[in-house]
Amino acid sequence: MAKVKKTPRPKAQTPKGFRDYAGAEVAQRDAMLGQIAEVYHRYGFEVLETSAVETVEALGKFLPDVERPNAGVFAWQEEEGDWLALRYDLTAPLARYYAQFRNELPSPFRRYAMGPVWRNEKPGPGRFRQFYNATLIQWAPQMWRRMPKFAACWQIRWKPLGFRVAITSCG
Repeated sequence: MAKVKKTPRPKAQTPKGFRDYAGAEVAQRDAMLGQIAEVYHRYGFEVLETSAVETVEALGKFLPDVERPNAGVFAWQEEEGDWLALRYDLTAPLARYYAQFRNELPSPFRRYAMGPVWRNEKPGPGRFRQFYNATLIQWAPQMWRRMPKFAACWQIRWKPLGFRVAITSCG
C-alpha cells in the first residue's frame, strides 16, 4: 500500500514588501500622527477618512499605467466589469470626495487624510508595498492667497521631524 504524502503546511511569514508592527512602533507612529493632526487642526484643516478601495476610474491619472489598470496598484475587476483598486495614495481619494460633494462643501475646503496606502511595486530596502501616507489638501477661490497658511502648517509639523519642506507649485 502506497503511503499518502501529506500536503505541507504553508509557511507562517509576512509577504515580501510588507511588515508587521507591534507595541512601541505602533505607539510611536500613533503619537507622531496625533501631533501632525494637532497642527492640521490648529490651521483649520479637518480630518477626512475615505475608503481604502477606489474605482480605477477615480484614481485616473494617479495610476502608474492607465492602459493596464492593475499595474502598480493592487486592483481587481468586478463581475460587472468595473475595476477597483486599493488606494495608491491619499490625494486621489480626496480629489474624488471633493468632486463628488463639491456643491455641499464649504469654501475654502480644507481636509487632511492619514493612513495606509498600497503599491504593487517591487519592494527593496526601505521600500514597502504598504506604508502610511499623510496628505493635506485645500480647494478655495484664489487659492494662492491661502498658500502661506498652508506652507506654515507644513513647516511647523514636518521640519522638527527632520523632513525638508518645499512648496514648488502654487498653481
